[in-house]
Amino acid sequence: MATDATLQSLSATRRDDSSTAWFWWKETRQLAPLLGVLVIVALLVILTTAVVDVFNGMSFGFRIPHEVTMLVFPGLFATGAGPLLVGQERAQRTLDWLALLPISAKRLATTKLYVAIVGLVIMWAFALLVVTMFSLGDRASSHWIVGDRAEYSANPLSYPVWITHSLFILLSGFFVAWRIQNQFYSLIALVPLAFSPLVATSIVSEYVGRPMMPGELDWINFAFTLLGIVVITPLTFRAATRALGPDAAPKVRPLIDVSVHSPAREANDALAPRFGTQTAPIIWQSIHSAKGTLAILVVMLLISFVGAILMCDFDNPHGIGRSLPLLLLTAPLAVCWLAVGVFKHDGASERVRFLADRGVSSGRTYFALHAVPVAILSAALLVYAVWNLTISHRIVGQGFAAALPSLATILLYVVMIYSVSQWVSQFVRTLILSVILAPILSVVVVVWLSFAYVTLGLPTYGLVICTFVPLVATYVMMGRYMDSTDRPATFFAGGIVVAIITLVPIGFAASQVYSIPVIDSTTKAQLLSEVGKSSNQSPVVNLSIGYYPTARSDFDYFDPQADMFRQLDNRLENGSADPHKLIESLVAAQKTLGEVAANFNPWDFQRWVGEISRIRIDWRQDPSDESWAKVAATLDASAVILPALRRSELIANQEAADRLEVIILDTLQKDVPSDRRDDAAVQHAINAIGNP
Repeated sequence: MATDATLQSLSATRRDDSSTAWFWWKETRQLAPLLGVLVIVALLVILTTAVVDVFNGMSFGFRIPHEVTMLVFPGLFATGAGPLLVGQERAQRTLDWLALLPISAKRLATTKLYVAIVGLVIMWAFALLVVTMFSLGDRASSHWIVGDRAEYSANPLSYPVWITHSLFILLSGFFVAWRIQNQFYSLIALVPLAFSPLVATSIVSEYVGRPMMPGELDWINFAFTLLGIVVITPLTFRAATRALGPDAAPKVRPLIDVSVHSPAREANDALAPRFGTQTAPIIWQSIHSAKGTLAILVVMLLISFVGAILMCDFDNPHGIGRSLPLLLLTAPLAVCWLAVGVFKHDGASERVRFLADRGVSSGRTYFALHAVPVAILSAALLVYAVWNLTISHRIVGQGFAAALPSLATILLYVVMIYSVSQWVSQFVRTLILSVILAPILSVVVVVWLSFAYVTLGLPTYGLVICTFVPLVATYVMMGRYMDSTDRPATFFAGGIVVAIITLVPIGFAASQVYSIPVIDSTTKAQLLSEVGKSSNQSPVVNLSIGYYPTARSDFDYFDPQADMFRQLDNRLENGSADPHKLIESLVAAQKTLGEVAANFNPWDFQRWVGEISRIRIDWRQDPSDESWAKVAATLDASAVILPALRRSELIANQEAADRLEVIILDTLQKDVPSDRRDDAAVQHAINAIGNP
């Protein structure tokens, strides 16, 4: 009776709602690193953008480089959530322990999915908060618009499509994680599954027979994504029930049924290969333990190569042909994952510990683990070099072939990506986190070092130092890594790597700045006086070329009932760089305000430079009075613009003035005949040179 009373009291006090609270806590702790890493990387992108803006002469301020930057991070979280929550437990064999608990498989799978959905909601809240905070919060043109750019949120359906697609990726990630035991294979299988709605949309647009607006494509994509969610959800729970259920009994075959030539009948010493060095067995094992992974990555490199070949043959791709640039992204992704595999699989610390216990040196192990990925990438680079030499780079209409980088450039980028990715692989122990984090950090480092090399004047040897620092760091830490004693020293080494990559380019830029001779006090006082005078200048006049539509209707297609040639002629006329229209506002301001400064935005200035070049070419081909009138008009307009640009306080306008002055001098020297030296426009241009 006492026992019955005890059982009754226990059953009465048990709370079914909180019986898996511990499971929620476990899943939350397991998923928190992925969420935290993505948030940190997103903030790092914003900080890097602010630093780059400062070096470009802009004021310091936090902003996102593009609206799509933040929209990608929820998708990355959705990509890694399923393989992390399921694949990591499968790799650590804790999934078998969960299957033995008196909890239904559906409840376990549902709890994991709920935790991931909560994390996805948090990630979306963070992304939208960042987008709305940093100068992208105008909702004037649409209820759903978050950014003020007419790109990814230019129609009312865009953001719901992004959010729905991230939910589809999340469910697909759980499906492949429950179905496929290998974490890396499940992530590879997720890639085509995640892009399946986009591929279906491209196929539909291919056979429609007319160009489709972004809003129409979003509706089709939204429909395919919802259909995918409806299909993948029951499949996910079915796969979870099967994975958490009892394993099927292994099939037993009697030895008598085994072939005489089967390895099961051979001696054990005949099965084991014999090697003459300590390096060869490590290479052999790294190949045979990840044959499927290496084959997939080689196929990814081949897909990117085929995509490059097809893009060289396409002039104006449409429909599904527009997806060809996505194929090019498989190559850098394959490079990342080849490097990640160095310290994963058989390169994991718990496996290389076996080599350390048997006296294999850390250096030998390090180079042996890198041998296979380096060999694959070397072969790929050789194929690219041969193909790049065999194609023509000057075919009209094939801009992609003309812009193909050289072997040296590709090699440099491959080494950058490989170096950063293998460092991430040793620094981050979890496979899924490494696979997701390595491409992101590789892109950040490549963009930063490319910017430093082009803009900050980073010398080539400085670029090489920054590129090889991660490789040196992993080599130095290899001994501790093999002994599983690299923590917390690896964090110190990681800080050094980040500091060198960040500060070395800044140091070279600072040294160049400080190498400029110091201005004497007299000249400095004179310049400060001129700056003081310029601060009291008249209002700036903005120069613009052509017609900029402000209403949404101005972006619509031509009216099929109207005269299309007339409409086209009007638009070309509105977009022409007429010298008289260009300086009309500037001349009017000078008449009323006296000396004024001009602001020429880079896009319009580039169009003006192109217009001058076109008119000069026409004059050389047809030296008629009509052609000279156009040359004189451009010289006269440039003579009005040049002094106004000199009065501007913006460095960009001073650069534009320098370029314009060089163009005027070149035109006067090469295109003005001696019999026209006394023309008013020529004299006006001569007087404008060197006179602010």
